[in-house]
Amino acid sequence: MRIAQPKPATMLSVLGHALFIALLAIEAPRRLTVDRPPAAVEVVMVPGMDVAPPVSAPPEIAAKPSTSPARPARPSPSATVTATDYYAAAVLDDPRNRETREIISTLASDERLIQLCNIEAMEQLKRWKAGFVPNSVVPYAMADPLLKAKSMEAPGAAVHAGGKWYRLSFSCEATVDLARVASFTFKLGRPIPKREWEQNSLPELDENEPTD
Repeated sequence: MRIAQPKPATMLSVLGHALFIALLAIEAPRRLTVDRPPAAVEVVMVPGMDVAPPVSAPPEIAAKPSTSPARPARPSPSATVTATDYYAAAVLDDPRNRETREIISTLASDERLIQLCNIEAMEQLKRWKAGFVPNSVVPYAMADPLLKAKSMEAPGAAVHAGGKWYRLSFSCEATVDLARVASFTFKLGRPIPKREWEQNSLPELDENEPTD
């Protein structure tokens, strides 16, 4: 098998990630109870921003029960979905996720935006398609995301579910304080062939071990 050469931006971010992983080991030493449903939320760093590459923070994220019924759009898998409800803030507001919220609050604004949008992507996909339970989102798998002050375009993202990586594109806009999602659209694509995982820095994840 041909070993893909690491991308320069990824190599530069590895050192920064070591510091973040050490922080997680101190700040989140235990796994939090997942309330609804038991699925992983992976917090992923974008290389090349003087921070770090993919890392889960924390190992598990508990979801806060919603006070109103969810109304997710459910079109065909190939259509663009426009969300009508947003969930990332409820996940982070749960008291059981206090340590995760505090860790994310220490990050630079670009990274806080990425974490918020990644969590929103996970939550939207779980509600959009019954039986589709993602446990990792990588926003830079196939193409670099476009970041602005409070919005993110990820046309080349990937999501892992059921032992497969799928193409994913999403657009996310947050509130000015980067505390909540204000709008979100996404489109789930076809599975990514396993022969392409390595070249796109997509790991082979163990479905039996939750990553949130």
